[in-house]
Amino acid sequence: MTMRVGIFGVGGWGKNHVRTFCELLGEGSVVACDPDRARLDAARAAHPGIETCDHPDVAKDKGIDAIVIAAPAALHHALAREALGDGFHVLVEKPMTLTARDSEELVRLADEQDRILMVDHLIEYHPAVVRLKEIVDEGRLGRVLHLTSRRLNLGVIRSEENALWSLAPHDISVILQLVGSEPTEVRAVGGTFLQEGIPDVAHLTMRFGDGALAHVHASWLDPIKVRALTVVGEGGMAVFDDVASEKLRLFDFKAGRDGDRYVPRREGEEVIDCGGPEPLRRVAEAFLESVETGRPPVADGRDGLRVVRVLEAAQASLDRDGETVRIGGGT
Repeated sequence: MTMRVGIFGVGGWGKNHVRTFCELLGEGSVVACDPDRARLDAARAAHPGIETCDHPDVAKDKGIDAIVIAAPAALHHALAREALGDGFHVLVEKPMTLTARDSEELVRLADEQDRILMVDHLIEYHPAVVRLKEIVDEGRLGRVLHLTSRRLNLGVIRSEENALWSLAPHDISVILQLVGSEPTEVRAVGGTFLQEGIPDVAHLTMRFGDGALAHVHASWLDPIKVRALTVVGEGGMAVFDDVASEKLRLFDFKAGRDGDRYVPRREGEEVIDCGGPEPLRRVAEAFLESVETGRPPVADGRDGLRVVRVLEAAQASLDRDGETVRIGGGT
């Protein structure tokens, strides 16, 4: 594919975008942009064939077709708005923006400019989650009753965003995909222990119009790394565990009637083979394919907007010590 991509922000997660697009397009098709000279030096050391610059306007003059925004979340809206306005296709890190209004603006601008707007909702492209979505859509679990996601670790402790905004977007995006709609009610509580005003742990509950319930537990202050999602349906259950060697397991478990009461029925389990490329490579491939074909990706701007709407409502609930916040909902 003949295309040149600019990566805005090459520290932290951005360096992984540089690596991935270099693998797909070749180093000569990647321009790394970052105001931090040490980060640019590190990117050049790892990928000698790339071009580098320290300002977005310089990068835009280097013949690029698309822009990947891996800068801090507070900069996402401004950088993406300017890039779309200048006619570039955009892949932006999660969360897409920090307000639903800003996300709506980006979606509208992408439509007006006929440009691809995609969000790096990485886990939606995980091979096990892609297969889990197929299994749910096939009806193998029956009607989805509730989902529980845990994203825990003693990991990167951020100062520019809290654990809810930093960790939960991945889980929210997957849950919305599996349920197939947005929640109608959101509640969130959290704990702030290290830095004033920045919760280190958050518990988010979402209630959907069809009665389904979802819970997300996110924390960067836990002893053991956990990346797990449990889906419970009327006819079966599933567990996606990204830390385990067996990423996806199906359980023929359910509650069945025995006379006038319910009893558990366990009739076996199955490990699902979910091999394939790493999720980030799938994201990059999906972005390039969308740019080439004009067809929107799964994690398009509207997907990003839905997640930001939930996050914004959850933050409002968090600020009100768990008060229920109603949002639009719908398919």
